[in-house]
Amino acid sequence: MTKHIAPPLDENTRRYYLDVMGVQCWQSLEPVARQNDDRHVEPGAESKEDVSVTGWMQLEQDIQACQQCILHKTRKQALSGRGNPSADLMFVLLAPDASDDSNGQLCSDAAGDLFTRMLAAIDVDIEDVYISSLLKCALPASHTVTPKEIRSCTEYLKRQVQLIRPELIVILGETAIRCLLQKDLDIDDYRAMNPGRDSKDQPYQFESVPLFVTYSPHDLMQQVEDKRKAWSDLQQLQAMMTDRS
Repeated sequence: MTKHIAPPLDENTRRYYLDVMGVQCWQSLEPVARQNDDRHVEPGAESKEDVSVTGWMQLEQDIQACQQCILHKTRKQALSGRGNPSADLMFVLLAPDASDDSNGQLCSDAAGDLFTRMLAAIDVDIEDVYISSLLKCALPASHTVTPKEIRSCTEYLKRQVQLIRPELIVILGETAIRCLLQKDLDIDDYRAMNPGRDSKDQPYQFESVPLFVTYSPHDLMQQVEDKRKAWSDLQQLQAMMTDRS
């Protein structure tokens, strides 16, 4: 059977989809002619970058067109995520909130400002990580997440992890980790099982990537008393990533 190879993307299309996904795209200072001369791509062959971008493009199209659950009826737009598509750290929220739905960017406004400061406190730039969510559509007020919604969107999250290939996935919030793993534990129980800097025991994984659980910025805005525990998690996370580097 002949393997299907998607046609190479033109530069405008590539940049459009990267922009939609919130992926920062750098412009080379080299003249275009020089870039083309140096490439030497065989006819019909795709670079690794083209394959990756094609995968992201198809995923974005699938997410935007998704109507597998009722959430598509109330959203303004589906949000796939934002950040570095080659990040070592991937953060996963439960879902976009109403501000995200209006702004067109996941983890925006006050929650985004708080999360930026949280990462900066452990010397991580928010542009160097990838932020996604288990559900790609904002939840209506007082909405209870259903198993169908989780099943539908988990497939998109799996595809994102396969494209990014992070070293660690950080799940933000009790509801997010409960929905992902389908286990009725409270967040402190999950936090107690976080992998330690010297521990090889990693009880929870997603797509073969270890999971780390902590509070979401949205939770911390409502429950400021948990900020001390969140800071402890961030320090543990920093130590883990330092050991891996």
